[in-house]
Amino acid sequence: MTDYQTGVPVRGDYVFHPDTWHSIELNVRHPVPEWGGQEVRFALEEDAAILADGWDWIDGRQTEFYLIR
Repeated sequence: MTDYQTGVPVRGDYVFHPDTWHSIELNVRHPVPEWGGQEVRFALEEDAAILADGWDWIDGRQTEFYLIR
C-alpha cells in the first residue's frame, strides 16, 4: 500500500488501539545527479508500539545509514 498516498477506503480507516505494534513504512524517490539523474527509491521500515499515553519506537529508530561505494 506504499503508493496509495490519497487514502485507502475502509482498510485505511483502521483505528489504532493501545498495546498494539505497527510497522511504519516510509519511502522517498529522488533523482541522483551522479547517476545521470536516475530516480532512486529509498525505503525505510520501523516498528512502533501504540501505548495508552501515546506511542514509541520498539527499539529506537534508524538515524543514519552506511553508504557503500
